[in-house]
Amino acid sequence: MNLLTKIAPFCLLLASVACSETAGAPAGGAEAPTAAAATFTYAPVLDKRFKHTQRRYEEVSIPGSPMRRSEEWIIEWDVVTKQESNTYRATQRLVGLKININGLELLKGDEIKEDMVAVDIVTDKDSNVVDVRGTDQMSEALVKLASPEAQPQIARIFSGERLKALAVARSLERHADFVGRPSKVGSQWMANDPMTGGTKEIRVEKEEPCGAQTCLRVVRVYDADRQAIRDSVAAQVKADVEAKGGDPSKVDVVGMDIKHEDSLLIDPATMEYHGANFIQNATVQVAGPEGQLAVAFKLERQSTYQY
Repeated sequence: MNLLTKIAPFCLLLASVACSETAGAPAGGAEAPTAAAATFTYAPVLDKRFKHTQRRYEEVSIPGSPMRRSEEWIIEWDVVTKQESNTYRATQRLVGLKININGLELLKGDEIKEDMVAVDIVTDKDSNVVDVRGTDQMSEALVKLASPEAQPQIARIFSGERLKALAVARSLERHADFVGRPSKVGSQWMANDPMTGGTKEIRVEKEEPCGAQTCLRVVRVYDADRQAIRDSVAAQVKADVEAKGGDPSKVDVVGMDIKHEDSLLIDPATMEYHGANFIQNATVQVAGPEGQLAVAFKLERQSTYQY
């Protein structure tokens, strides 16, 4: 059994370690918006329905070999935010979902019904998530849409627990690093990244038009704890090799190149998004008895919005 055979089965698992999706700690102290907001202000627009399309593409490959594993989701939401006492309730109703794994379509997008259940994400005035509702019902509905053969995979990907965790993580990702921070072009600051143990640098790069508003192009660059990631990936590689009957002491991670960067288009007066790209790429060099092997991980996410 060569090194490729030993490593390939765990490539997607390693991708989740090497390219983890991160979020920071909640920000606080947002002020009421002004005509020219001096800070990023959390002030959701109420009763304004819009469409949010998310694309997530994950790929693991070994350059120079036919080994490639991929997973793509395209998710469409109908979203509206309403006041609920002293909180905001964003109701996200699923209107489209396509899932393709290694070229096999698990869901084509036309299976979604008009009366599909919705997920409610409730936040306080400072953007902190205080409740997430409907994820178990959403999970059950999605599993029922799939063919019997695909249902186990859909249940794994869209479990109620995972949907709830993703809802919280995505809200933190969109708000925690920005609310209360300066919105002047040229502003920059650092934030801790508790998920990786590293830091993030956020820069307000320029103004861009976004419909009738003027938005800000913001770039967020992650500086991960590379040693911690290397140790985690190496442990997974060794465990996989040992499970396949190999000698884990003869396999190690000897190099790693990581790019983790977000490009975001935000209305600073409301924290409404008008576009977002999230890039997490890594190339890991694994050494074994047959020599070195490069494993490339790609995780790219895009969000588009139609108001």
